[in-house]
Amino acid sequence: MSEYSGNIRNLPVVTGGYFIENSTKKIVFGPDGRFWDDYVMRLFTLEPGAESSIHAHEWCHWFLCIKGEGYFRIGKEKVPLEFGTWVHIPSGVRHNFGNTGDGELMGLCIVPPEGDVNPLTGC
Repeated sequence: MSEYSGNIRNLPVVTGGYFIENSTKKIVFGPDGRFWDDYVMRLFTLEPGAESSIHAHEWCHWFLCIKGEGYFRIGKEKVPLEFGTWVHIPSGVRHNFGNTGDGELMGLCIVPPEGDVNPLTGC
């Protein structure tokens, strides 16, 4: 690997902004030397049965499922997740996601820098 490439397996697990039990979060791209000052791309890995709390916030964001099976609830709609499913979450809409499969659910989630916090506590 070089200063301009890497592998998600080698990224450190982030402890700040963490809010989903039985999951991990890693920063792929973002501010602070991660090549993208305007947004943060996080990799979430959820173990079977793990899910986020239902919440809403003032920024929109985007999610792309890259492994596993699950769901993404956006308002009253419940979208099944599988490899390749993408989701746009508008600002102010209540949402959550979870793993319904037998293996890991992995997804890339993009938010503005102010969105890389625990939405339940704001830090």
